Amino acid sequence: MDINHPNAAPAVRDSRIDFFRGLALYMIIVDHIPNDPLSRFTYSRLGLSDAAEIFVFLSGISCGIVFFRVLQRQGVSGLFAAIGKRTLQIYAYYLLASIVTIAIIAAGRDLLTIPVNQQAFIALHEDPLAAILSAIRLTSPPELPGILVLYLELTVVAVPAFLLFSANGYKSALVASGAIWAFSQVYPDALPHLADHSYFNPLAWQFLFCIGIFIGTSYTTGEDHLRHVKTRPWLMAAWAIVILELGYRLGLVVTNKLHVDWLTIADTTLRHMKEDLSPFRLLHFLSVALLVATYVKKDNPMLNWPGASVLIKSGRSSLQVFCLGAILTVLLNLFVAVEQPIAIQRLALDFAAIGLLGLTTTLLMRSRLERRQVQVTAGQAVSEAQAKGLL
Repeated sequence: MDINHPNAAPAVRDSRIDFFRGLALYMIIVDHIPNDPLSRFTYSRLGLSDAAEIFVFLSGISCGIVFFRVLQRQGVSGLFAAIGKRTLQIYAYYLLASIVTIAIIAAGRDLLTIPVNQQAFIALHEDPLAAILSAIRLTSPPELPGILVLYLELTVVAVPAFLLFSANGYKSALVASGAIWAFSQVYPDALPHLADHSYFNPLAWQFLFCIGIFIGTSYTTGEDHLRHVKTRPWLMAAWAIVILELGYRLGLVVTNKLHVDWLTIADTTLRHMKEDLSPFRLLHFLSVALLVATYVKKDNPMLNWPGASVLIKSGRSSLQVFCLGAILTVLLNLFVAVEQPIAIQRLALDFAAIGLLGLTTTLLMRSRLERRQVQVTAGQAVSEAQAKGLL
């Protein structure tokens, strides 16, 4: 979500949102390439949550910032108009990424001999046309573009529901969202699956998204919703959860080599709870988010480090970067499956993909700034003409 929405009130942008969302976008690519060397250093190695939680949470914050301002300035009708426009944009990018992904896979199957043990990741319908029709209907999207189905559902349903229900109080809206999440943990199949591939249960994931919306509204109201949890007991609990889960993940690496079967089974069970956003994943991510919000301030020098500007720009163009990243991930998986490159070659491919994304992001931001400059110049010309009585 672009926080500089045309309907948003002027405000100082929080670079932390864009920085970490941009970082999450790059980690999502690396995490979806089997045995990628860089995946050893991604956020997923810290505990049971991964970059998907970062993306959904920060998207919720951005939606809270933008759509809350729209609701304040233009009312309910303006809110639904803005949501409708954003929904069409998400669907258009989702469909473009899905069609390109399907076309690449179809061409790869015709031109390349893909090893049998690599078919799982890139498997789609044998008929590309049927796959495209399924993507159009949102019933069977390719794996990575499939997360945009969740984003689409959350934008259409969770955003207006939370903001309108919050007329009774933001905390009441958040409690209601939490109750729905708790219900999804007991009855995970209560909602029919819209997408049968790469499924995220929207009843569960809406809670993390709504927590983001809840925090995002504070950028307009000026109220710090986290002030009650930025206290010593809560921070100590967050540190305990993060350290315990980090120890669990590090211990798993060691014990896997020692063939401790029960721990391997436990890890498989817990990590398969991603679809329903299990309490283990949710607690870990919220603990990390609280610590980051507490210790990484808006003026943190890290945000000015070399390369940080590219991450921030990527976060500001998150939808476009995500879709291009999904396409590049499929290409990298095909190449790795067929050529079986060594580690140094895989690193070179990773950095080439990251460089291409960074370059694309830079060009997107430059084009966006140029369009805005043209709009500002045109507006100034009209104002001057009106002042002179020419219009």
